[in-house]
Amino acid sequence: MALVLVAAFCLLSGAYAQEWGVTLAPGPLAGWAGSCVTIPCSFTYPAGWTVSAVNWTRNGNQTVYHSDEARFHAAFKGRVRYLGNKQHNCSLRVAGLRPSDQGTYRFRFEVVGDSSSRNAWTGQPGQWLNVSGNQDPPPPPLQVSLSLTYTHMLHFCLALKSKCLELGARSKAGGVVRGATRTPGFSPQL
Repeated sequence: MALVLVAAFCLLSGAYAQEWGVTLAPGPLAGWAGSCVTIPCSFTYPAGWTVSAVNWTRNGNQTVYHSDEARFHAAFKGRVRYLGNKQHNCSLRVAGLRPSDQGTYRFRFEVVGDSSSRNAWTGQPGQWLNVSGNQDPPPPPLQVSLSLTYTHMLHFCLALKSKCLELGARSKAGGVVRGATRTPGFSPQL
């Protein structure tokens, strides 16, 4: 009976314990010079720790992003946007890709424990990014302005081809409208 209880406890504690880890997209990512790429990423760590800093490196020696903004490598300033947070999302967008951006990107997070102990984790083996030369000339600038008044549910679909697209909707008061949904069968060609 005691053996059964020990086995059950081990199984249950393993089910609720969160391990250290970084999850990246399977396989290499690719972009062409002048375009942008988003590196999807998530991370986990055990309870009792608080994330104190996050950073991305390229080939282990260039800091692409650091939560302490003074630590960026000059080649990436103004071209990198951290899309994540200090909880579990670590996605990164690199715009204005250059052939020199090609390489292995790794995410690292640093944590502080309840007893002020420190730890860190770096995702291995990292995410390979291949950057090829220009395949398409840059598209002309596009600006869309909409003014809508509605009292019922509004559905609309917008498809654009762009090298680096960021969409957002703002309310009249200037706040970002959240909760947009993907239309079934709609796949934007980016």
